[in-house]
Amino acid sequence: NMKIEIDGHTDDVGDDGANMTLSNERAYAVYDLLVTKCGVPKSQITGSHGYGETRPKVPNTSDANRAINRRTEFVLIAQ
Repeated sequence: NMKIEIDGHTDDVGDDGANMTLSNERAYAVYDLLVTKCGVPKSQITGSHGYGETRPKVPNTSDANRAINRRTEFVLIAQ
């Protein structure tokens, strides 16, 4: 009864627009993998969204932190 949303994120290095594009591509790549390779029904995924550098998990103050911020997250949605 659960659905998922796939969210892509980047660190703060680079152009804001390029980071938004990259995060969208990152999220879509995971969506595509789940559907085409893992057999997850499209109906179980509400969408894939990119947030660029707008939602850092940790401050972008070091290479280690920037690596953490370059991520894809699954958001579980109860139905």
